Amino acid sequence: MTAEPRLRIGQLAEVTGTPPKTLRYYEEIGLLQPNGRTDSGYRFYAENAVERLRFVRRAKSLGLSLKDIAEILATSDAGRVPCEHVVGVIDRELERIAEQMAGLTDLRKDLTGLRTKLADEIASGTTKPGAPCPCLADAP
Repeated sequence: MTAEPRLRIGQLAEVTGTPPKTLRYYEEIGLLQPNGRTDSGYRFYAENAVERLRFVRRAKSLGLSLKDIAEILATSDAGRVPCEHVVGVIDRELERIAEQMAGLTDLRKDLTGLRTKLADEIASGTTKPGAPCPCLADAP
């Protein structure tokens, strides 16, 4: 029987591009668990830690929080399929994004109106040197 390959924290950091400090933090919050420690006290990780960290990176890139990621991994670690939980997390993220987009649309409308008003002020010659911009002074 051959032993499973073991990676020390520095090797795992190098392979995944994740700083050791981040790996220790992930361990602290339950995203990553070392398989044990060497006789000299160094953490070691199984090869599957690389895939786990890739999952964490991908989930973070999609806007999932570390808490959500931890819940997904805990569900999977417990031998259950986490897909229903993931759908709920994604639905919540989509709602959050829709709210952000609506806010940005409103902001764009406000800025476009303000820019038009400023261009009109400049064209009419009513702006005065040394005075604050009247468009910004009138802005709510």
